Amino acid sequence: MAAVRIARPGSRRGVSRTARAAALLVLLTVMVGCAPPTLRRDWSSYDGPGAAAFRQENVRPPNLPDPLEPVNRGFWGLNNILIVGVAQPVGVVYRAVIPPFVRDRISDFAANLIFPRNLFANLVQGRWDGASRETQRFLINTTVGVAGLWDPATQWFGIQPALQDFGQAFARWGWQPATYLTLPVVGPSSTRDTVGLVPDAALDPATYFFPAGPALTYNDLVDSIEDYYRREQSSADFYDDARLVSTFARDARIAEPEFEQRKGERTGATETLQAVFLKPRDPGFAGSLATGEVPMPVTRKMLPYSYRMQPGRAPLVFVVPGVSAHRLGSSTLALAEMAYARGFSVAIVSSTLNFEFIEQGGSVPVPGHAPVDAHDVHVALDGIARDLSAQYPNRIAERIYMGYSLGAFHGFYIAAEEKRNLASGLMHFDRYVLLDPPVRLVYGMGRLDAFNNVLASLSPAEREAEIRRILFRAVLVGQKLQTTPNRGAYTRVDAIDVHHSTLEPEVEMPFTNVEAEYLIGLAFRRALQALLWTSQQREDLGVLLTERRPLQRLPAYEEIGDYSFTMYLYAFVLPYYRDRLGTVRSAEDLLTKNDLRSIADGLQGNPKLRVFANRNDFLTSDEDIEWLTAQVGPERTRFFPTGGHVGNLHRLEVQAEIMATLEDLRPRE
Repeated sequence: MAAVRIARPGSRRGVSRTARAAALLVLLTVMVGCAPPTLRRDWSSYDGPGAAAFRQENVRPPNLPDPLEPVNRGFWGLNNILIVGVAQPVGVVYRAVIPPFVRDRISDFAANLIFPRNLFANLVQGRWDGASRETQRFLINTTVGVAGLWDPATQWFGIQPALQDFGQAFARWGWQPATYLTLPVVGPSSTRDTVGLVPDAALDPATYFFPAGPALTYNDLVDSIEDYYRREQSSADFYDDARLVSTFARDARIAEPEFEQRKGERTGATETLQAVFLKPRDPGFAGSLATGEVPMPVTRKMLPYSYRMQPGRAPLVFVVPGVSAHRLGSSTLALAEMAYARGFSVAIVSSTLNFEFIEQGGSVPVPGHAPVDAHDVHVALDGIARDLSAQYPNRIAERIYMGYSLGAFHGFYIAAEEKRNLASGLMHFDRYVLLDPPVRLVYGMGRLDAFNNVLASLSPAEREAEIRRILFRAVLVGQKLQTTPNRGAYTRVDAIDVHHSTLEPEVEMPFTNVEAEYLIGLAFRRALQALLWTSQQREDLGVLLTERRPLQRLPAYEEIGDYSFTMYLYAFVLPYYRDRLGTVRSAEDLLTKNDLRSIADGLQGNPKLRVFANRNDFLTSDEDIEWLTAQVGPERTRFFPTGGHVGNLHRLEVQAEIMATLEDLRPRE
């Protein structure tokens, strides 16, 4: 073993490290004090294509203040290195050695051990009922539960925990708002909650028996590490995603808004929210996938893809996701698992509007023009097929294209081009399974913009309050979906991951139509934020004015929040293809080429097509449904009466119908 040299305080090496650390601190401090101003382009006099969209008031996504953003992002990067480089590989061994039953007992023990913190935090706030419940729970779990290794207080007596900490106490004493802060190792916090950690730690018995505290914390979080890793890989800006979610989750925990038990409305929007149930049934499925890379001719970069091959020869299903979705997104993985479980090999790529594809795979830096985007997808899938064929000779039988939402939309273009040009050098597919496709891209964009702006008629103060209420409700619903009541009891992490659901998928999501529309619009608007940032980092078209800094993104995000999907089409996509490339003549030409009617001759009666959609999908009109049925053929289309947009793909009966269209291609034993 090599000797480890420890620099003494007076040594040159120690001085050098100290100097570098001091220099970094000074640099971060300077960056915090010199945030670039948010600049906005004045579109008030614009009278070009799509002018109405530029004059319409837009509801901007909530971008919470982050005055310490460079410091926070620096510590976030450090934490990410620790999680991915240390905690994840250790977690693989830990979960293999320590069975779930033992890990659960340790979690219950840790939750019981933190009784002094919960008790005193309740008492200093005058929460007598909470203090009483915590005392009852501690006595029951310590005795009947054998030193807290089990939780009979909840399971047998129905006494719910009253989790409190001193960060919450300080908030109720008036310390609001609190500056967001990312702590090394600890993670998302705030200046208030950081101070609260001091009495929290003092009241934690494990603090006095090092390393009991870190060990209990690790056990509390170890089952979340793989999910964290997947989310970190699949997010364009995981720091910003986590900051938004954790802030609202923490605020909701402090404010304790009353959860109204009510039945949700049955609309296309509310049914779309059930897409959260579309996830792999096997939590380990994502980990079973291998990762490959294929060279993309224009970017000259390697595009990653995920795959899993059957042991023997089998058809290969290519899964292409919807708007901005990543190959490791839950919905994408669920469809891949569905196909793999029925004997098909699977390969997955990210959407052309996802940061990964924009950076490494797209032939243009501005995605959004379907003929080009679809061709890029075709090139990527052709490269994957060649790569897998070389690795697994004679293991690939038929080739099947399965796309949902935007991925299905692009599938139509690939099918039409294949029929027109049989001499194409790119791979041909034996079947196309197209799920919930839009028909007119601009119509779908307009609908997403309308959802985002559903609260635009409210005054600014009313709108802010309503957005906060809706997001609080979303957090509370997420917390209701958790299986483990004490999850995060020791680590003070708010559990809002809907991947551990207790609601039956058949249960309606408890949202009104307006709430559902706003949540859908916000989700897609944040996807547009990632798209615009990545696109303009690759090639700046000069439309955005705010300086973009990797460690200080909030000012640029503020400007990006001004843009709707329709504005993106007219301010970025149209000028690029009309003025830079000259491949579209006008706005009308662009809209026409992004309408499936423009490729009708390549779709008419195409025997390879299989289409599944819902009649109340907000991205398609009744006219679109009638046209698509006539074009593809009623025998090859299936329109369910309900389900919204991809809101019923988790249902087993829907999945069975989808896979039945591939029965003739399924490998026989």
